[in-house]
Parts: sequence; structure tokens; C-alpha cells
Amino acid sequence: MLLLIKLYSEDMNEAVAEVLRDLREENHISQEKLADAIGSHQVYISEIEKGKKLPSLQVLYHIAKFYNMSLTQLVERIELRLPKA
Repeated sequence: MLLLIKLYSEDMNEAVAEVLRDLREENHISQEKLADAIGSHQVYISEIEKGKKLPSLQVLYHIAKFYNMSLTQLVERIELRLPKA
């Protein structure tokens, strides 16, 4: 059971990392500019994009608003990157 939770957690971190990195690169935004815009730090954005950290819903909300999307739209993009069960 713990292994399944760990695997799902790793999959979630990877999906979030990929979506946020892709969004940032598609919009030609630096990690520093994104961090400044959402009241965070470049190192934290880097850790998210490497899959080391999982952002809170509040952080995801601010990132979604930065890209003029709803939180739902952002979460849907992330969900599409998750492995099918």
C-alpha cells in the first residue's frame, strides 16, 4: 500500500512539474519572473519543475491566474499527464 502511495505521489510530482515547466517555456517566462509574479522564489519554482516539491492549491491558483486560466483548467492539464490507472 505504501509503495502505491509513493508511486502515485511521484507520478503527481512529475505531472505537475511537466505541466508547469511547459507552460512557463511556452510563454517564454523565466522561473524568476514567474516566482516574482506569484510572490514566491525562483528556487521553489525550480524545485517544483524538478518534481522535488508539490505546490499547494494556493500556489497552483496563483500560477493559473498568472497564465489567465482557471485553477480547474490547470488541474485538468495536470490530470492528463497522470498515468491511466
